[in-house]
Amino acid sequence: MKRLKNGLKYAYGELLTDIAKPFTIGIFIAGIITFFFPDDLTLWANDHQFLSMLMMLAAGIPMYVCATSSTPIAAALILKGLNPGAALVFLLAGPATNAATMNIVKNLFNTRALVIYLSMISICSLAMGFFVDFVYTLSGIQASATVGQASELIPYPVQLAAALILALLIVYNGIANIRRATKHAHSH
Repeated sequence: MKRLKNGLKYAYGELLTDIAKPFTIGIFIAGIITFFFPDDLTLWANDHQFLSMLMMLAAGIPMYVCATSSTPIAAALILKGLNPGAALVFLLAGPATNAATMNIVKNLFNTRALVIYLSMISICSLAMGFFVDFVYTLSGIQASATVGQASELIPYPVQLAAALILALLIVYNGIANIRRATKHAHSH
């Protein structure tokens, strides 16, 4: 029972605190994308498959984004019609190539190693993007039609309650961390 209690305390305390900021940023950006991006992104993305992947690669590489924040962003882009391969390129390249990682690779090794690292991430991301688009085309599935369908299984009041509980846990943990930091600062 103690292990279960410690596991729940970790999951809804320390772990939630660690992902709260990038998760909130990702949800916020996803909301902006959903509201401001045109609904006809599908036409452009389907006509320019490689270009859409290159744009997601260019957006993901310099962006300081982790997997936690990039997932809702990619989902919002797919809902707006972006091909799933381009979204996958963003999901793979973004977290693997943020500015901090690139700086560490360059400092630990050299500029040549950084170029090789970025090239391999880019090539692998693009290859996987093309593969995912190929699988979607081969199976006749339209990604924008499948994203978000799970929400239909869960009644809206349950969705709302879960969102409120998550928001309250994030706020509670944030306040608790501020109190601990303040208490720690006063004790020194």
